Amino acid sequence: MITDSIIWEDYCSEKILETDRIHVFKISIDIYEKIEKSCREILQENELQKAEKFRQHDDKRRFIIGIFFSKVLLTKLGELDASDVIFSFTKNNKPLFKDYHFNVSHSGNFVVIVLSPLPVGVDIELIKANFDFESLLPECFNKIEIEKIINTTNFYTFWTRKEALLKATGEGLVDNLNSIDCSKEFVERFGSIYKLKSYKVEDNYLLSLAVKNSNYHYKYWDLKV
Repeated sequence: MITDSIIWEDYCSEKILETDRIHVFKISIDIYEKIEKSCREILQENELQKAEKFRQHDDKRRFIIGIFFSKVLLTKLGELDASDVIFSFTKNNKPLFKDYHFNVSHSGNFVVIVLSPLPVGVDIELIKANFDFESLLPECFNKIEIEKIINTTNFYTFWTRKEALLKATGEGLVDNLNSIDCSKEFVERFGSIYKLKSYKVEDNYLLSLAVKNSNYHYKYWDLKV
């Protein structure tokens, strides 16, 4: 179920992104100090105010990195200035921008951003070796998934796949998680087919993607400044 390790290519800011690709960006939160001064030129005032409400410094860094680079990267798909990128939101708080689909996830030391021609969801999780997930199994997973989790200890694989799928559909977390079977490569949801992919990132992160009915090629970028 987990594919081979991703081959990440270095991304430089001058590169224009192809619009017929799914672009996945991995960003270390250590990059924050290098972009901190530029944030006020790109983020809206309400976004800056929201960032200041985070009590933990790392939470603030992850939040700002996600917004900052979402705007910067969206400009690489068209003739835009990053300061002109203003998001709208669905009723479940999924950000939208014109005809472009994108999604953001963060955990631990990483922020991941995905740009796609079609609806997309992403989830990354730091794998915690001693995390007691057994109490979550009946509520969140079906019998097939539970069996695979117990046999392979791949709890984070199934959890991130469900998160990514529900972010792609724009639902957010739902009550009946155990009714959604994410044990296969393709999942039907509300009449649409979503392709699921899962990867190990570094040694202790699990990343999953959900893309609507897609045969597009994937590009994986390691973004540095």
